[in-house]
Amino acid sequence: MKKLFIILVLSSSISNAQWIQKSSCKKSAEKITNAAIESIANLEYLSAMGIAKAALLLDPNCGCAQLVLAAVSSPNPNWGSQKSKLEAIDVSKLSAEEKTWHSFLMTSREDRPDVAKSAMAKHPESPLINWLATTPADFNTYKIFAEKFPEQASASYNMMSYAYLRGDYGEPNQEMAMDYVERSQQMHYGPNSYDSMAEHYASIGEYQKALELQLKAVDFAQFGSPYWNFARIYYAKVNQENISKQLIKNQKEAQDAITANDYETYSKFMHPDINHMTGDSNLSPFYTFNKASFERERVITWKSFELENMDVNYSPDMKTAVLTFYASGSYIFNDTDKEVAYSTRGSSVWVNTDQGWKIMHSSWAPNKNGVGIPE
Repeated sequence: MKKLFIILVLSSSISNAQWIQKSSCKKSAEKITNAAIESIANLEYLSAMGIAKAALLLDPNCGCAQLVLAAVSSPNPNWGSQKSKLEAIDVSKLSAEEKTWHSFLMTSREDRPDVAKSAMAKHPESPLINWLATTPADFNTYKIFAEKFPEQASASYNMMSYAYLRGDYGEPNQEMAMDYVERSQQMHYGPNSYDSMAEHYASIGEYQKALELQLKAVDFAQFGSPYWNFARIYYAKVNQENISKQLIKNQKEAQDAITANDYETYSKFMHPDINHMTGDSNLSPFYTFNKASFERERVITWKSFELENMDVNYSPDMKTAVLTFYASGSYIFNDTDKEVAYSTRGSSVWVNTDQGWKIMHSSWAPNKNGVGIPE
């Protein structure tokens, strides 16, 4: 009873513009489900799922809420549940708009554009059905929708902001992109517009501002949030200089541990699920570098070893770093005491894991007229 009271309070506080003209739901559930459709349009699928489940507590036979749960599920035939959810719905009890949405969701991806156009002809005044015809393949569809349904234009404004940012409406226009994403925020209180605005700032290299906005998106529901990934990327971008310094320090410490035959120190930079492959400067085949590598009999003793001109480059998601460097020094053959000058170039790949940055790959080769390690 307490849950139902809370949901009834929720339904009375929802004031979103109406997306569907007539549904199969009770009035209280219909109002809540309308908010779920608003969340779908704004790409907030987890919110849509929660809102739809709340509507079903009020009205277990609310076909529109059932359609929302199907719509946010995966259509992948190998593991998705969309088809089974659609098949479980009693189509005979759906309203005309709901039946049209059901048919659209049952249609294959490649046929949906044609089905959407036909559906619009049947329901020209339905915001939901008209929304089915919008597509990133033609950003003008969002302009058309916003002009026809200004009260439901939040999601369209958000998509239009990307079009202005990318230049789909002419020359790229950062100012217009920001204007339209702000319009979206003013019409709909949800995380996706903050995520979009963060992307816009990131596109011009303002990662601190992007991070602040992305954390606002995460704040809507931080546990398991789909917005965490970009928050981590922006955080890494903001702190890239410090991360690079730490990776250079890691590389030097790892190399010192190798030359000193100190596996305990080197193991700090290994991950149990990463197979570190390396290629030595004697140009022998690649092999797995692990604890056994420290237990082999050594034919040389290092007299000096220095890493120089170190540089760090990152993958777009900031989870992989490639270090390039040069090395110089000398080693002595244990059986002859002969000293050899050492001069190579090298690279290594580090991966940001749940245990921190760990080494994944390394490769070495002699510099021109230089000498690497013996075979």
